[in-house]
Amino acid sequence: MPSISAIMVSWHTGPVLFEAIKAVLADPDITELVLIDHENPPAVRKMLDDLARDQTRLRIVRTNKNLGFGRGCNIGATHAKSDFLFFINPDAEPDAGAARRLVAALPCEEPTAIAGARILGTDGREQSGSRRRELTLWRAFAAFSGLARLGLARPFGMENDALPEAPVQVGAISGAAFAMAKSGFDQLGGFDEGYFLHVEDIDLCRRAPSVWFVPDAIVRHVGGTSRASRFAVELEKARSFLRYFWKFNTGAAGRIATVIAAPVLFTAIMLRALISEITGFLRR
Repeated sequence: MPSISAIMVSWHTGPVLFEAIKAVLADPDITELVLIDHENPPAVRKMLDDLARDQTRLRIVRTNKNLGFGRGCNIGATHAKSDFLFFINPDAEPDAGAARRLVAALPCEEPTAIAGARILGTDGREQSGSRRRELTLWRAFAAFSGLARLGLARPFGMENDALPEAPVQVGAISGAAFAMAKSGFDQLGGFDEGYFLHVEDIDLCRRAPSVWFVPDAIVRHVGGTSRASRFAVELEKARSFLRYFWKFNTGAAGRIATVIAAPVLFTAIMLRALISEITGFLRR
């Protein structure tokens, strides 16, 4: 049985953090859980320290500053002692055996391959992002403009496609729950720390030789209770998408297309955030 280090990054996650930790440590396949504490509140830090004293497989690494998701994961990977890394969100609860199934799905001949979990919401349905097609400017525009929901364009997400019976190759998976060999993660250079939040997982998948969706590796995404502004989160998402396209759409044609699409994508993402805020306010 290969050794597996779980990597979790937390910043003001909320009460669900401890349920996520509990679920990870309940899995005997996990050798250790390396938790990167990005300046959580003092009360939460004390609870984490108390828990770490009782749980020898829990290791707390403190940064004393919110350094972003990708950089936090990279820090966690440097502290990991296992052959394989299992990255898991602090508001997600993996079923027992999920990490082992992800590792088992990794092809031995490709040390830099990635295997992603099937992520379910609280309603039991597969969440958007578990499995995705390759990200293009058109697919991003179709997703944020609503064209994909109206059936006028092929969606970026594949959650509504038929569920495969075995691991299958996809364009990308979600950074909320995935595994890869530590040597492969190091070989790829880890996450691009130029992304503060969002899209860093798609970037990593773009650099991997193969990406696998593993349907029987189930992770339940509860959702955090962070008080982070929705607009601040969506602003980071917009910046990250534009960084991704500028990075990979090289050449004159690609750069021109990115410049033309940039204001459209930015507006679509922020408008979606505004609609969500208004809808949430009206439901209160």
